[in-house]
Amino acid sequence: MSDNRKKGFFITGTDTDIGKTYISRILADTLATKDSVTYMKPVQTGCKRNNHGDLSAPDFEYVMSGKAIYSGTYDQHIPYRFEPACSPHLAAQLASVTISIDHISECFSKISHQNTITIVEGAGGVMVPLSEKDSMADLMLHLGLPAILVTSPKLGTINHTLLSLNALKEKGIKTAGIVMNNCGNEPTDFIYHDNIKTIRDFIRPLPFLEVQYESTSNSIEGFCDAIKKLI
Repeated sequence: MSDNRKKGFFITGTDTDIGKTYISRILADTLATKDSVTYMKPVQTGCKRNNHGDLSAPDFEYVMSGKAIYSGTYDQHIPYRFEPACSPHLAAQLASVTISIDHISECFSKISHQNTITIVEGAGGVMVPLSEKDSMADLMLHLGLPAILVTSPKLGTINHTLLSLNALKEKGIKTAGIVMNNCGNEPTDFIYHDNIKTIRDFIRPLPFLEVQYESTSNSIEGFCDAIKKLI
């Protein structure tokens, strides 16, 4: 990696409500034991008004309550905030706002310093639209960060995971690793274990991390060491 290139990862998922924010938090906290780490949420929907009438971003607040550091202004860390808990493109339409990838990129450049790893968390999945012409994948490509794909162990995950990986590949986005997050407390039965085995077989030699329900994996340090080799 060249000295002037920004370091970081883009956290995306195979679906919404798959635990991307939780994974962003544990990755940021683990990476922060050895490096300076900051966090960005380019688009946050489902925001709440604070006592001053400003929109606050719950995902950002959660991650930043850990070991990630502020490296810019609130507006630079979360350039777009909307009240409705819906897709970014729809929330922007309702607010008569156009989400600009260029503006997000400018904010990213301001908070991403040379010796800092920036965790950028997307909204929803890989192909979620940001506007009539741009998707979340377009933003990933523009920022030039390798993706970490968060998936689940539930039935159907093999298809969702492989489709998402294919979409990233077709866009020319490098995948840094896969995290299987059991945020829905799926039973660890024969389907669970076969989903892990099958996905791992398909993605080798990509780093893989299993995160069990309400538990931080013991192998997260090794996972972080492996993905850091890509930046």
